[in-house]
Amino acid sequence: MKTIASRMLTAAPGKVWAELEREGALVVTKDGVPRSIMIPTSDATLFEDIGEIVFARARRAVRAMRTQVPQNGSEVVTSADVEREVRAARRARKQRARRG
Repeated sequence: MKTIASRMLTAAPGKVWAELEREGALVVTKDGVPRSIMIPTSDATLFEDIGEIVFARARRAVRAMRTQVPQNGSEVVTSADVEREVRAARRARKQRARRG
């Protein structure tokens, strides 16, 4: 997947949109570190695209919980475990948003 520097979004937005159309997705970097992924969407697919992103995040959270269960020596995941994981994921997302 092709990468672009975040400053390209303001310096040459037309080139970014053209590249996005050509590539199908772009990794946006800041100071050489991946920060986001741009994917094309449309009025017709916006809600479906958002749903897929949310679903992918949920799958990632479940996978993380499943790998932590054996490390903690427990074979049962309780509702409290799920709530704790959700809170931790939300905190991490807010922290990433603040760092920008």
